[in-house]
Formats: sequence, C-alpha cells, structure tokens
Amino acid sequence: MENDARLHWIASHILPLESELRGWLRAHARSLGAADIDDVLQEAYARLWTAELQSVRQPRAYFYVVVRHLLAERARRARIVPMERMGEMEALRILSDEPGPERRVGSRQELERLLRAVGELPAKCRRAFELCKFDGLPQREIAAVMGIAEKTVEKHLAKALARVGRVMRDADEHVDAVAEVRARRGGRRQPD
Repeated sequence: MENDARLHWIASHILPLESELRGWLRAHARSLGAADIDDVLQEAYARLWTAELQSVRQPRAYFYVVVRHLLAERARRARIVPMERMGEMEALRILSDEPGPERRVGSRQELERLLRAVGELPAKCRRAFELCKFDGLPQREIAAVMGIAEKTVEKHLAKALARVGRVMRDADEHVDAVAEVRARRGGRRQPD
C-alpha cells in the first residue's frame, strides 16, 4: 500500500476511533496515566503504519487488538507489575492468545458465508475456484483437470473472486451496520 493510501486509510478508519479508545483505556486500564495512554496510542499508530492494512476487514476491532497486544508487551517488559494492572490485564483478556467464544463464532459464521458464496457460483467458476483456493492447484493444472484453456481458467477465477469478494464485503457491511445500530442504542460491545 502506498503512503498516501495508507495515510488515507488510517485517517478514515482509525483516527475517528482514537477518542473512543482513549476512553476505553481510561475505564479499563486505570493504572495507565495520560502519558502512558499517549505512548500506547503512538506505538499503535506506528504498528498500524507498517501493517498490511488492505487485509484488515474490521478496523475498529483491529485497532483494539493492536492496543491490547501493546499493553501485554508493556506488562511483560515491566519488572514489577502492580496488582491492579494484573486485574486490568485479566479484564482485557490480553494474557491469552486463545480466541474467545465470540471470535470463534464470528470466524465460523464468516466461513459459512464464504462457503455459501462459493456454492452460489456457476458450476465451472466454482470448480476453478475450489481447485485454486481449496486444493492449491496452479492455473495450468486447473486447466488440465477441467479440460479448458488457461485463459478460461483465469476468467473463471476473476469472476469467482469478484463475486465472492462482493458477498463477503456486503456481509461485513451488514455486520458493521448492525453494530452501529447497537452502539446508538447504548448496547456497545467491545471487540475481542
């Protein structure tokens, strides 16, 4: 991602979340002072700058995860960790790399959406996609298996990727819209 695109992505997806995250840190990481919060956020922005942002589907959740990881690193580096910080870390669930039940359910739902989207593809398109993405075959082998030209395989894959991508994007937008409605109603949930 070019620097201008990266800057635009961070400005549009992450900067609007900063005040929310500061409030969340003040409420959930009470042992951190204002300067500590500034340091954590500065480091989070530095990490975001070097991240593969084009693959981030949920910027808000990603930003929170980056900050949680930074808090865990700070705790590991500290020679003495105050007892209240231990409680905060438990509340933030940053000690475990194991995904929580919400993330497991979300991942399962995303996989089901993907499989449904693939299942709705035209037969040849679906076959080419499955051979490429699920079986890992290169286009040349897919062409041989399907008995078609490599150019035709390329067209099937392009069509499949476009349709699957659109379905997944639409589903993400729906999930974001539902979360926004819940947030406006006051039922805000924090990401894993």
